Amino acid sequence: MYVLASYIIVEKYFFIKRKGYANAPKVELEYVVVHLDLKGAPPKLAYLASLLPMMKKHGVNGLLIEYEDMFPYDGVLENLRRWNSYKKEELHAYLVAAVSSGFEIIPLIQTFGHMEFALKHPHYDFLREAPKFPESICPSILESQHFLEEMIKQIISFHQKIAPLNYIHVGCDEVSPINKCNLCRRRNSTNEELLTEHVHFLVETVHLLSPTTTVLIWDDMYRDVKPMDCSNLILTDTEVVYWDFTAKPHEDVHINMNKYGRMFDNIWIATAFKGADGRESILPDLNVRFYNHLYWLDFIFNYGTMKKLYKFKGIILTGWSRYDHDSPLCEILPASIPSLIINLILIQKYTSGIVVENMNELDVFIDEHIENNLDSSLLCQNRSKRFLNAFNSKKCRYEESDLYTTLQLLSNAYKCFVLKNNASNDDESSIEYENVGNVQNQMETCLRIFNELCKITFDKEIIGLLSDYFENEVILEYIRSKIRSLQENIKRIVPIFSIK
Repeated sequence: MYVLASYIIVEKYFFIKRKGYANAPKVELEYVVVHLDLKGAPPKLAYLASLLPMMKKHGVNGLLIEYEDMFPYDGVLENLRRWNSYKKEELHAYLVAAVSSGFEIIPLIQTFGHMEFALKHPHYDFLREAPKFPESICPSILESQHFLEEMIKQIISFHQKIAPLNYIHVGCDEVSPINKCNLCRRRNSTNEELLTEHVHFLVETVHLLSPTTTVLIWDDMYRDVKPMDCSNLILTDTEVVYWDFTAKPHEDVHINMNKYGRMFDNIWIATAFKGADGRESILPDLNVRFYNHLYWLDFIFNYGTMKKLYKFKGIILTGWSRYDHDSPLCEILPASIPSLIINLILIQKYTSGIVVENMNELDVFIDEHIENNLDSSLLCQNRSKRFLNAFNSKKCRYEESDLYTTLQLLSNAYKCFVLKNNASNDDESSIEYENVGNVQNQMETCLRIFNELCKITFDKEIIGLLSDYFENEVILEYIRSKIRSLQENIKRIVPIFSIK
């Protein structure tokens, strides 16, 4: 109760009474990291390389690369590779270019949950925690440890040939099922104790191969731990990444921060510039993405007076391509460049000491410090302001602007004819279909969108626009999951329309 009361006071003092901070110190972050989620739909490496100057210009100094089946595993792990995975020499060249440009490379490999890319194979299905579910590996099977050791060995060996590996991220988020099999239950451990023992094993494995590498893990599996119980879960040589992708994170954030400050040497924060607005989303919600970053930057800024208690090592802007290995593509990277740049500009302002001193003056802050920088970065002229309300890429000439404009039409069509994502459940998205009667008030807008759709050959348009960024199999998947479903639902929901 005392801890909760203390942090309520902190919340009120720092987040409401802001005017005394005109000369407040800047946000200090050693790392600003962009997450590249490659699973199942890797962008062309030439395109990823083309983004390096833009990211460097906007203050990025690290890349968190989530490989899954896109890493060129070999030997006993060769069957983990997807057929379109990166070739070793091409990936090596890209990473060399990134390191030469000043980027820290942090590989992310799944080692507990989100193991579908490996456990879906019959060769490895005996390593599952529960036979019917490929999501989680059983940490109590000796072969699981050998398998993970080989994965870690290949990842570390590959990256150390390019540059010293200061960090490696081993995932460990959303582990479900956990502690269900007989072997795990015999250990008489809580879920959190089992996780901690597994992370200890991972840290030891990493340090045998690379003694100076620090291990990162996601935080969510520790959120239910009571503060008085965290002393038994301390993890040395491990740093936690506290992720929350909502516009305003959960009210327990202060209590969790207090726990993590005692459990880990350093704390990282993870936001999302894409991949957190619904499993089938087409474009990031610029409003939600901006407020997600603003909240966390404000949070880090306000905690700046508590440096003896907390050390925020860095911020990771996550960019998920799928909610899990078997889910459809959500927002693709080229369509998310405006969101990425907007939030990198915001981070640059906070790290240079320009902060929102009073949330009532947020509009002024955006006008003075975000909008003009955004126009400069995206080569926009005469664009109407207020990107939070609507972003019009037609007035911009950045490389991906034509793609954004086309996908904005597709996104608007979805809103009219196909689905609304129910964001009330973090684990599942439900689809709510609307009939003609429910869209009477919007029919004029929807008819206009429908007529615009009919004027273009959408398949050819998308193939042409995406070909610079992805190989054909990714493009075809995108057409199947986005355009075909849109066409079928327009036919079904509004029978008077016809798709030719």
